Amino acid sequence: MKYDADSIKRRKEINNRIKKIVFIFLVIILYNIVLLYMSYIDKFDTPSFYIYKAYLISTESMEPEIKKGDAIIIKKVDEEQLKVNDIITFKIDEEVITHRIVQINDNGTEKTYVTKGDNNNVEDHEILTFDDIEGKQVMKIPYLGKVISGLKNGIVIILVVLISLIIYLNRIEMKEKSETRREKKRIEDEKFMGKK
Repeated sequence: MKYDADSIKRRKEINNRIKKIVFIFLVIILYNIVLLYMSYIDKFDTPSFYIYKAYLISTESMEPEIKKGDAIIIKKVDEEQLKVNDIITFKIDEEVITHRIVQINDNGTEKTYVTKGDNNNVEDHEILTFDDIEGKQVMKIPYLGKVISGLKNGIVIILVVLISLIIYLNRIEMKEKSETRREKKRIEDEKFMGKK
């Protein structure tokens, strides 16, 4: 490995970029895990971030497409963006349900939506309006719900993991600084010895 001022500077820049990417990635992961954990604790007041929400699936009504224990991310969309076969999440009498749109009826003044779980034999009894719909599924994370629901003290575990990662990244940074100082001293010693 080459040890001169330019190579040290390049390695340091690359390491800094990697650290920034890892930090951003960790923040995104932590946010999503906390969001899903919160939705697991309080199914009726799911936290949202702008237009996205996360839900843990607790029934088998959408199998095999979405299994019990999967997590989904939904996005609030305009009414015109909803079509037959879209998977949506909606609230009926404070119950949160994720099913597929099987029919859209338009009487000229208002659209109504008929839904059905893929694993159910009959359509849902409730006819939905756009106001009932929380959002459309944009992502599925298999088995994440099982992991989160299995954590008895999930927030503490998440914080311990996050703190461990921060300590680990800090140790890497301290090691890099120490190596950089050693290399600079070695280069200066070689220059000094070369002058003699």
